[in-house]
Amino acid sequence: MRIQTLFLVFSLLFLSPVAQADLARAQSLFQQGRTGEALAEVDRLLADSPDDAETRFLQGIIYADLGRSEQAIEVFASLTHDFPELPEPYNNLAVLFAEQGEFEKARDSLMAAIQTHPSYSTAHENLGDLYAKMAGIAYDRALEEDRSNQSARLKLSAVNGLFSAPRTLGEPAVTQVAQNTPETKPVVSGADIVESEPIPVTIPAAAQTTPEPEPEPAQEPEPETTVAMATTQPAAEPVPSQTSSAADDIRSAIRAWAVAWAGKDVDGYVDAYASSFRPANGAPRATWVAYRRDRLSKPNFIQVDVGDIEVEMLGADRARATFVQGYRSDTYRDQVIKTLNMSRSTAGWQITSEVSEAI
Repeated sequence: MRIQTLFLVFSLLFLSPVAQADLARAQSLFQQGRTGEALAEVDRLLADSPDDAETRFLQGIIYADLGRSEQAIEVFASLTHDFPELPEPYNNLAVLFAEQGEFEKARDSLMAAIQTHPSYSTAHENLGDLYAKMAGIAYDRALEEDRSNQSARLKLSAVNGLFSAPRTLGEPAVTQVAQNTPETKPVVSGADIVESEPIPVTIPAAAQTTPEPEPEPAQEPEPETTVAMATTQPAAEPVPSQTSSAADDIRSAIRAWAVAWAGKDVDGYVDAYASSFRPANGAPRATWVAYRRDRLSKPNFIQVDVGDIEVEMLGADRARATFVQGYRSDTYRDQVIKTLNMSRSTAGWQITSEVSEAI
């Protein structure tokens, strides 16, 4: 498996003009195939600015390109810890985990990427790829146990047939430095990983926009596989219809609450709760805020997964939302059915009460 960078966009948020030029030069060297020189330039930049996200991100891509997967994983994992709001490091982690056959870790990373940006199509595509690969492995195992199993054979052929030809990636290798403006939210982009060696069961490369005609089943059981990683900024979510706008606003508020929680953003987390909110034990709000601040600061990392959110409107400005919530940190994990009662005020939709039921 080889890694190929097709399109990188660096926002260069916190670097001086000189450092910006140096990072752009390192990116250019890497795209020219002068990987050793690019890595040396990146290492020099990190010696001066060890916390810069863009430089660390490029370092991870270079490590992956050199086949130094463990170092690449370490870099992207540290980025998810320091910048949990960015989906691209989670996505790149998932591809590296999938290469190593660690499918559960890959799935968890992709779910985290989607949680930060629900409209992030590359992560959705890679999640579909991952599930298809796991299905293909299961069908292949079924055939090993029973070669006469025509149902498994047809399903495996259908999975392989989705990818009888590699996906066209379209973008040339270019260097682009985005200008940071108030209207543009800077995002660190990812890289495309292209698998060049055939494997027994292939990973699909689903269309990102409009569906394409279904291809004929592949004649070869082991076609070449393409795994896509982030190449551009996530597409904007579609404008909600008039009838569903309130429910969509509620879902957006809940996802923002989960992102603040996972990012240990106490202020953002507390702001998701209405001023009238009181915890189930009846403690004063100030006591609850102090308790939650302590709870959010203790773990080294927090991951909050929000499943499909069912919204029941109880009035024009009141609603009830129910979903499966997964919580994981370095010290604790659980999964519950969460019910949030919400109300709308000038601050938007906020939580007025919450109930958790163990699954």
